[in-house]
Amino acid sequence: MASTDLGIRTGEPAGPPIVPQGPARLALIAITVAVLAQTLRSALPQYDHFADTAGTAVAGAVVLAVYLAGFAGPLIRKAAGPRGLLLAGVGGLLAVRLLAQALTPQTWLAFVGTAVGMIAVGALYEGARGLSGVGFATATVAGLSADGAVRMAFATWDASWRSGIGPWLACLLFVGLGAAALYRELSSGAVAAPGISWQDAFGAAAFGPFLALQVLVLSSPAFVASAGWLSLTAAHVVIVVGQGLALAFLASGLAVRAVPGGVCVLGGTLLGVGAGAVAGTYAVAGVEVVPVVIVGQVLSAWLLAVACRAPLRRAGVGGPVQRIDVGAATGGLLIGLILVSYQVSALEPMPFPNNLLPGLAGIALAALAAID
Repeated sequence: MASTDLGIRTGEPAGPPIVPQGPARLALIAITVAVLAQTLRSALPQYDHFADTAGTAVAGAVVLAVYLAGFAGPLIRKAAGPRGLLLAGVGGLLAVRLLAQALTPQTWLAFVGTAVGMIAVGALYEGARGLSGVGFATATVAGLSADGAVRMAFATWDASWRSGIGPWLACLLFVGLGAAALYRELSSGAVAAPGISWQDAFGAAAFGPFLALQVLVLSSPAFVASAGWLSLTAAHVVIVVGQGLALAFLASGLAVRAVPGGVCVLGGTLLGVGAGAVAGTYAVAGVEVVPVVIVGQVLSAWLLAVACRAPLRRAGVGGPVQRIDVGAATGGLLIGLILVSYQVSALEPMPFPNNLLPGLAGIALAALAAID
């Protein structure tokens, strides 16, 4: 059975009381997710420029190495402790975001931002430890919602690609609030980590396909407008409705009920089939996109809540916390494999239809939720 409770299982020692879901901790997750999405989107065009000069093979190897940076998380934890991981991941990501606003788009900065972002994926679970899976998923969806609202203010452009006072204010808002939340988290002390099995630790990898689906399809106004034959405003309304229903479902209490792993697989399969049907070379277009996006928001948020329950718990037996860092790094690698492969498919022929990529993201999210 999979559920979104604390993950305390029969026969395991009871742990300390749940950490309060204070606004600072939830804000830290939301802002980190929003800035990570901004950083990854801004980096993708720079990879194209790099491939034009360095060649596809070299560019592919370098980009793969950058997306493997998350596997440095266990080493950072060992050298600097959990606070060091938070500072390197979340603090580094905020610094990169500020630098991206100050400079013109740079290829080296795209690589640095992606590498730091992969470390930040692991740091997310460190900063959120003790929250429920529902709390983590709620903050994640809220962060993507805030990111989408800011993008719409700049006609779907990321603020880092724009100059002027408006983009700077948006940047400083994210960075300032994120820095304040990070300071609060660092000053409050680390939350004790549980022993954890490899199976449970790999629930942390679910964030990867979840974010890839959001960037490609579910939280992209430009995609929804193009595929759904809608105006940008109408496309944003569709996304907001989906996110609102996802948040309402998470808050309803229904999302915390135990469910068989097979139900997770069924939900993820529907999510993957829907995403694959509307995104890619052989995608359908028109009004069919609207229900796929709305239902997809609810399904993806629910599956993320189920999958990340175990990596966030405070009670359990098993191996060291570094296993969660490895699981999160695997999720970061999945982000790169899905996003970069989908982008490459628009420029180079692939041995399979690119519709398969968002479809596999949904199925991978389901599988990771089902095994926990």
